[in-house]
Amino acid sequence: MQRPKATADEPVDLSRASHARMSVVTADEQRPAGFGGPSNGVWCGDASPTTVARLARLGFDWVCLDTQHGGYSRTEIIEVARTFPVGHADLVVRVPSCDFAAIGAALDAGARAVIVPQIESAADAARAVAASFYPPIGTRSWGQLGRMWDGTTLTAEEANSTTRCAVMIESASALACVEEIAAVDGVDQLFVGPYDLSLSLGTTVQALLDDDSEGNPLARIVETAAAYGRVVGGFAGTPDLAGRFRERGISCVALANDLWITAEGARSALLIGSSLS
Repeated sequence: MQRPKATADEPVDLSRASHARMSVVTADEQRPAGFGGPSNGVWCGDASPTTVARLARLGFDWVCLDTQHGGYSRTEIIEVARTFPVGHADLVVRVPSCDFAAIGAALDAGARAVIVPQIESAADAARAVAASFYPPIGTRSWGQLGRMWDGTTLTAEEANSTTRCAVMIESASALACVEEIAAVDGVDQLFVGPYDLSLSLGTTVQALLDDDSEGNPLARIVETAAAYGRVVGGFAGTPDLAGRFRERGISCVALANDLWITAEGARSALLIGSSLS
């Protein structure tokens, strides 16, 4: 399956395989939307493989393992992939950097998508895409690991049509050339890193979300994504902040993280416990 091409002169609508996979949820069949479009993800920094598997079954559209600021090693990614439930959420990995080996390792383990940080230019985005896809689209090396535990091994064509490459917009430099980044063939999503972006711009996350001035950073990212047919995602970490993201047109959102879920679960249990006679 040939992926659609996009150039700076000719934006296209990328209503492709990832969006086709997103079925309407009905009372009879609860299908996760997957990583892309309007979706709710959960972000994990140190959850165990069994906890990640439980989260994947609870209704989230995607589960992301954070290997940049989280505690996951390559071995731990593989352990998660071994027990990750089929037919539920998509497995996503935020890799530590725009690194060919790290991107390939995450996808070889079974991740459906990678979120690539530290993207500062169109050239960086092109490197991320090249590492994410097999020829003729990219230069990904063959070595899927699913066969080690009787999992699925995709053909190169199947992998190229279902893999998603999200590049992070999290600095003033990336924002300055977001149009060139969005135009890169194979970029599926512009993923907003609000904390680093606000630091780079000398502001706060709250001020970034509140900014409704003409050409403000979030509006520029969302409008650029729409022009090139890209999805816009972002890390919120809490449902309240996720609501603000959605208000700003960011649709693929990390609704909560494992630490927030643990803390809120404990808080709720203690509140109930304190009310018991």
